[in-house]
Amino acid sequence: MNTRDMITGAGIGAAVVFMLDPNGGTARRARVRDQIVRASRKTRDALDTTARDMRNRAQGIIAVTRSRFASEEVGDETLIQRVRATLGRWCSHPRAITVDVRGGEVTLHGPVLAAEAERLAAAVAGVRGVTRVNNELEPHQTGEGVPALQGNGRVPGTSLDILQNRWAPATRALVTTSLLATSVLIAAAYARRGARAM
Repeated sequence: MNTRDMITGAGIGAAVVFMLDPNGGTARRARVRDQIVRASRKTRDALDTTARDMRNRAQGIIAVTRSRFASEEVGDETLIQRVRATLGRWCSHPRAITVDVRGGEVTLHGPVLAAEAERLAAAVAGVRGVTRVNNELEPHQTGEGVPALQGNGRVPGTSLDILQNRWAPATRALVTTSLLATSVLIAAAYARRGARAM
């Protein structure tokens, strides 16, 4: 019997004695059982959350794809709400801008920072249901002297999950799967290279 086998046997024996000890073994076994139950519950909850997130994303992609190919009549009020939502994502002071809609034609009025004006008009033109954009915005280099452009307005960050601080469950699963697949491919490549060298 070699030293490694002796150490392994001693470790297993110590663990068995530790768990079956008549004085404190019952409490230790209960703690281990509770930790296993908790870990399995957290794993199940994480898998459920990831599956629900992936299902919702798939439904969203299907809905967006269908809407791109469907011709729909959009009411002016609905279109105003869509344009206002877009303003909130593309400019730092969306409340400074007035939106008028008539039959799919959108007119934008009000002060805006010059750096945001062009991309804002382009974003509004991309809103589903918009047929034309009349850009009557008043661009300003800074917000100084323009009451509607005062304050620390900010444009929301990127909508890409992977660039955010907290990832959605589906993004986490996708990144983990990609990293595992990459690791397996690298390991297989090194194994093949080692086999050729022999």
